[in-house]
Amino acid sequence: MRLRLRPDSDMPIYEQIVKEMVFAVAAGDVPPGELVPSVRDLAQQLLVNPNTVARAFQELEREG
Repeated sequence: MRLRLRPDSDMPIYEQIVKEMVFAVAAGDVPPGELVPSVRDLAQQLLVNPNTVARAFQELEREG
């Protein structure tokens, strides 16, 4: 899964992660049942704070 973030965007990073993950699932890039990376792994991959990824995951979980 490849997420594209824009640090210069007005949208917060955690919202960009949410948007990109929803898009990846909708586009079929993430097959049903596939595990998403852990908070720590995704944070290292995206070069962001793990708390930012955790907030995005919480938002995704809340949205269902």
